[in-house]
Amino acid sequence: MIHLVAMQLARPGYEDKLRQSLKDLIEPTRAEAGCVQYDLHESSAEPGRFLFYEIWETQAHLDAHAASDHLTAQIEASRDWAAQTELLPLDLIG
Repeated sequence: MIHLVAMQLARPGYEDKLRQSLKDLIEPTRAEAGCVQYDLHESSAEPGRFLFYEIWETQAHLDAHAASDHLTAQIEASRDWAAQTELLPLDLIG
C-alpha cells in the first residue's frame, strides 16, 4: 500500500475556488482503480490549507492517478489559486 498526504495552501482570496476544485476531484478519484482511500480535509486552525489523505494499492495506481485527466486539469486550473503545494509520502510504522 502507498500512503500519501497532498497539501495545498490557497492564496488569499482564492480559498473558495481552490476548495471547490479539490472537492471536484473526490468522486472521479475514488472511482479510479487502486484507490483505497481519498479524503479531503481543511485545517480548522488555518482555513484555506487543504490536505488529502490518500491510500493507493500500488505505486502504479498512484502514478496513473497523477496522470489522470481530472487531476491534471485541476492542477492547471488552480495554478494561480495555490500558494504552496506539498506531497508527503508516508511509511506506515504501526
